[in-house]
Amino acid sequence: MPVHITPSDASRPEADWSLMLRRGLIRRCPRCGGGKLFRTWWSMRDRCPRCGLRFVREEGYFTGVYLVNFGVVLTVLFLMCMGVALWLGSHPQASAVPFLVGGAAIAVAVPVLFYPFARTIWAALDLAMTPMELDEILDASAADGDPDAPMDRSQDGEA
Repeated sequence: MPVHITPSDASRPEADWSLMLRRGLIRRCPRCGGGKLFRTWWSMRDRCPRCGLRFVREEGYFTGVYLVNFGVVLTVLFLMCMGVALWLGSHPQASAVPFLVGGAAIAVAVPVLFYPFARTIWAALDLAMTPMELDEILDASAADGDPDAPMDRSQDGEA
């Protein structure tokens, strides 16, 4: 069921950071909490089916997704390295090869598995840092529940 957004919504405060981030962590729209944002594991809809929020808010928008994904991979690998250092410190005769193979597998698997979560987390972070402006609210309202509506570039001065 689409949520109709009106210009009066511009005066209403956005959800707080923690709520938006929690929604992003469970692959939900950071604005309304709506689901079904993904057509496939790799393909995200252009808009939220519930509130009409456009996910690609500007050119190069999802560069931040790679930053989030990279940060998660680095954190997981760092924790693994600390565990390996502790293990090898107490077991000096142990081989490091299994840990290196495991680290390589993590470096490949985690970004693939975490990618959709990184997209919604980035959408939440971006919405928290730069709240929707009136023209975005009107654009979301005009979407009227079509999550795959093509982006109208005429508003941006492009034809």
